[in-house]
Amino acid sequence: MSNATFWFSPPILIIIFMVLGALLLLMGRVISAKGEYNRTKHLHYSCGEDLDAPHVQVSYHAFFRLALLFSILHIVALVISTIDRNADNKIHAVLYLIGAGVCIFILLERNEQK
Repeated sequence: MSNATFWFSPPILIIIFMVLGALLLLMGRVISAKGEYNRTKHLHYSCGEDLDAPHVQVSYHAFFRLALLFSILHIVALVISTIDRNADNKIHAVLYLIGAGVCIFILLERNEQK
């Protein structure tokens, strides 16, 4: 193993960048301004709004629907972009688009009902 190959191997580069990151973090802590402690310092930033915690109901159902919707759209884009343009029969692409459209319609309908 040559010297250049050793220094550019993934484990060595990970260690080097972790050390560099730790040094940058420590340097930032040393030069940053020290302020008084506030209990809300470590809370999530909500665009300057004062959110009342009891009124916020966190639900991941909408997120999973959105993630599924984007997954379907990405798979459709991948399948359609890899279809042979010179193929005589493109019915498979049309059927795939119809099936994806039905899935998206169902996802959007169920989202509006809740």
